[in-house]
Amino acid sequence: MIMLAQGGCPWKEHLFALEKELKVEVPIKFVLYPDQNGQWRVQCVPTGLNTFQNRLSLLEEWRGIRDDALSQLSGIPGCIFVHSSGFIGGNKTKEGVIEMAKRTLLAS
Repeated sequence: MIMLAQGGCPWKEHLFALEKELKVEVPIKFVLYPDQNGQWRVQCVPTGLNTFQNRLSLLEEWRGIRDDALSQLSGIPGCIFVHSSGFIGGNKTKEGVIEMAKRTLLAS
């Protein structure tokens, strides 16, 4: 997991280059960042630059679920959404997206 101080910046190419340069043995699965509204996003790292396949997608049972229904299902307060493909999710807090990423990692 990597946390960015702000969203809206391209990170994928730089992340792949850093992983290669630093010889990272366990690839990073998620990038966390605040959005323009002050809420938080958890985005899955793709397997490559030109693919929609993720190294690890958010939990299947969360996909397409929103707001209170997602918070109740996941047990994580403040959930906003998980995209139907599982590549990105949102929460009202930094702690919430960290927990979303942690639970996905633990389930994998």
